[in-house]
Order: sequence, then C-alpha cells, then structure tokens
Amino acid sequence: MPLPLEGKRILITGVGLRPVRQVFADIATGRPTHTEVADHGQTYKANIGAATAYACVKSGAAVHMVARSEAKLAAVRDWIFRAAKEDFVLDGTPRITFSAADLASPHGIARMVRESGDDLPLSWVQSLGLGAGTVQLPDDNPYLRIEDLTPELIDAELGVLTSTITALRALLPVLRRQQEAKVCVVTSMSAVRSINSGSIHAAAKGALSRFTNAASLELSAEGIYLTDIRPGGVDTGIYDSPVVQQTINAARAAYGYPGPIRLIPPTSIGETIAHTLASDSHITTVNLVSRGQMPHTAS
Repeated sequence: MPLPLEGKRILITGVGLRPVRQVFADIATGRPTHTEVADHGQTYKANIGAATAYACVKSGAAVHMVARSEAKLAAVRDWIFRAAKEDFVLDGTPRITFSAADLASPHGIARMVRESGDDLPLSWVQSLGLGAGTVQLPDDNPYLRIEDLTPELIDAELGVLTSTITALRALLPVLRRQQEAKVCVVTSMSAVRSINSGSIHAAAKGALSRFTNAASLELSAEGIYLTDIRPGGVDTGIYDSPVVQQTINAARAAYGYPGPIRLIPPTSIGETIAHTLASDSHITTVNLVSRGQMPHTAS
C-alpha cells in the first residue's frame, strides 16, 4: 500500500529551531507540547516548518527544506533521519535535501527554485515567519503596543507577505507544468482575531491570509490549489519569553480564558498539512487551536 505522499516532493520554506527555555504541557495528557530536536548535546524546539518536514517524510514524500541557516537545516535533517529509524519504518533512507537561502533576496529565491528538483511533482508549504528564529526581536516579543512598534518589526512582519508573493511568482512556471499542485500557506489565527498589542501581527497575518484566498481563486482553475493554514499559538519557542507570556496571558484573560498558556504541538500542524497535501479534495482553510486555547475566529 503506497504512503499518502509517496512519489511527491514537498518544498518547505521557513524551517527553524529555537532553544528550549520553558516547557508547556498539554491540558489533557500533561505531556510537553513542543517537538524536541537534539543537536550536539543541546535541545531545541522544532518550528512548524521542521515538524511539517517530519510529517511529510513520514507520509512518504521527498522533502526539500529552505531556511537561512544551513546548521539548522542540517540539524532538522539529522533529526528526521533518527526519527525515521525510531518512530516509523520507510523503505530506504528518507529523501531530504535543503537549500540555505534567504527568501528576502532574489538570489535566494532563484536558488530555492533551482535546487528543489524537477524529477517529482512539486507542492509547496510556506511556513516562513518570526517563529523560525531568524529575526532577532527584543525579548523575542512581536506583540508591541502601537507607540512601541519599531521599523524592524514592521518590516519583518510585512516581509513575510512580500517573500510569499515573490516566491509564488517564481514557482508558478514549475507548478503550471504539472497536472496539479498544492500550496499550503501557514498564516495564523491572528488573521481573524485580534489581541491587545497585536496590531502589526494581526495586520500582516490578515494580509497574508487574504492574499492566499485571492490567489486560490485565481489559480485553482489551473489545478494549483492553495490552502490557508491558520494555527493559534504553537509551541515553537517564541512563547518561552516571559514578556510574550505576559502579553498573551492578558489577552487570554480578556477573552475569558485565564490560567496557563495552552499551545499546539508543531507536529499537530505538520500532520494536518500532510493530510491536506494528500487529500483528494481542495481544503481551502484550516483553523487550529490547542485544547484550552481560545477558539475565537473573529475579533
């Protein structure tokens, strides 16, 4: 019986890791909600891109990962190799390649397209965001009041939209040569719900979500099917910052959800994306929040 994504290559942009600084627990099982990656004696939290790479390999796909840091990409690849031996069985060694490329650069995007390969049907997961750890923020905090917004944060948030548009334009000739292709763009529940101190984050994610929806309408007639993946808080390491926790706790209380922060395991997002890519249907939008996290889908 073939695996769901066997014979396909999944391009995943925005693969990253952050050091483990705090452990959060699932409300039902009590188990940690982060996806642990060990590298040279250090432990890290996988982000959505890394966890999606794992889930796609587990479903039989060849995977090409893209991020700025070659060291992080190598660490994720080695982690998946180990997990392939320990957690699931595949025939042979997983096909994992990567490009260390900056998607804010035309040269980086050209390298990504050139090195992603053309021997298998290609789909794309765009999970680029601040959670990859490539953008340095004071206190790791993207949640700032309007008067405290910095040009660097505004550029970083809006830069994800710009990189997504530029990368999709570069990939369209490849995707159009195929019978069909799927694209999953990871946006955020912040696209449809706001919190205090989340103005630029909500604005940027909302713009990315609307772009994904409009592009889906434009491209589906050509067999290119886009999905808006909207997760709530995910345990990628960005919530380990005490300053971020203070902001999120205030938002939770305002929504009527006091108590410990509840986060989604990145593997849950990765499994959802793998299912979306393998589905015979065009899944247009997926909203995901952890158990115990506010399930609001409007401001």
